[in-house]
Amino acid sequence: MRYCPALVIMLAMCLTCIVALEAKAERHDPEAVLLLEEAARRSANIATLSAGFRQEKTLSILAQPLVSQGYMCVTRNGQSPSASLNPTHKERLLWAYTSPAPSGFIYENGQGSLWETSPANTRPAGSQEASVITALVRHILAWIRIDAKMLQQAYRLERPEKDTPVLLLHPRQQSFFARLEVVFASSFDSVRQLTFFESNGDTVRIMFTETQINQPLPERCNR
Repeated sequence: MRYCPALVIMLAMCLTCIVALEAKAERHDPEAVLLLEEAARRSANIATLSAGFRQEKTLSILAQPLVSQGYMCVTRNGQSPSASLNPTHKERLLWAYTSPAPSGFIYENGQGSLWETSPANTRPAGSQEASVITALVRHILAWIRIDAKMLQQAYRLERPEKDTPVLLLHPRQQSFFARLEVVFASSFDSVRQLTFFESNGDTVRIMFTETQINQPLPERCNR
């Protein structure tokens, strides 16, 4: 089974999403901490979320970025955001690319599946694929219902401008990206844009649109 390059990029990215929490502590920008904690407070009660997204991969060797589009659907239970994922917890995340080729993954009740053509056409993930999906889900959920404690342990935080809802996060250990820029919605309850900056100058930008929080999920979120 073959998957579109966009999904391969996301799965490859996640290989370095698992951070070493025992990494040496560095001082945070106090304004950045305040912003992150406010975002955590505003997102604490998120139970469902759906959004469309546009993903752009910019490579120095290409004149135009590689563009993919899709949507995501999330259902969370009432546990704290820092609680470990567990098969008994009713977490569900659907990540769906609609172009250039329909593909994606589903994480549900502790199990990950890959799909192609349609979310109804799934296959169980292999052991390595399952580990990658679980890590990716952890990373995504950390930005849905913000886990401020985990993120402060994983990154050094910086807020470039006090009057804008933007954070720069610098990984505490070696990663595929040198820094991550997070742009929050004006309401601070969700993320509007993520941009991963690689040390070689390449970037991956994911822009979220039509974000709906604690609303009935659209029909496309069902298999």
